[in-house]
Amino acid sequence: MVEKLKELEEKISAYRDLYHRRKGQEQQLQDELKKVSSQLEEVVTEQDTLQEIRVLLQEASSYAREQARQQVEYMVTQALQYIFGPELKFEIQVGEVRKRPEAEFLVTSTYSDGIQVTTRPQDARGGGVVDIISLALRLALLQCYKPTVEGPIILDEPAKHVSEEYSSRVAAFLKQVSDYFDRQVILVTHNNQLTHSGDKVFLVEMKGSKSEVKQVS
Repeated sequence: MVEKLKELEEKISAYRDLYHRRKGQEQQLQDELKKVSSQLEEVVTEQDTLQEIRVLLQEASSYAREQARQQVEYMVTQALQYIFGPELKFEIQVGEVRKRPEAEFLVTSTYSDGIQVTTRPQDARGGGVVDIISLALRLALLQCYKPTVEGPIILDEPAKHVSEEYSSRVAAFLKQVSDYFDRQVILVTHNNQLTHSGDKVFLVEMKGSKSEVKQVS
């Protein structure tokens, strides 16, 4: 009888030890669960924050792109209207192709009867318009670029296809650009009206296999 009681006490003691061990394991699991739940909440909060930042950056990027588009449109339109008249307007249509922004350049012409026709630059009044748009775009990008690019503006035949009727306006426009942006304009051209608009004019001629440069004015 005594042996049975002793055996029973040993079993009770063993079960009690097992109970306390399992209780300790349960507490450890509860602590780990709380820790993991806390980490999960932090991850979810971080994901929400990152999503908000992503949306904010997208909106900021869209805003900056829209501001740049409007600025470039304005500068190119001013150049076209200065040279060809107020009936021309430059537009940039920005879209997305394969999740990448792409831009298409357009020119809207307003005729005397009020009709407006929007075409690509190469289809609007011939090559002269393309020359001026190309020139104005280079100037706009130069001024918008950060950090600022210093130094003179160097142009090679910027109005090659502009008719003589508008050449004097191109010359006046380049003078305005030089004064407004406080930049020297170095121009290479065969156009006499553009040549004589310069403060200093140099003539380059081929003499045999060498180029000879002399100051004309």
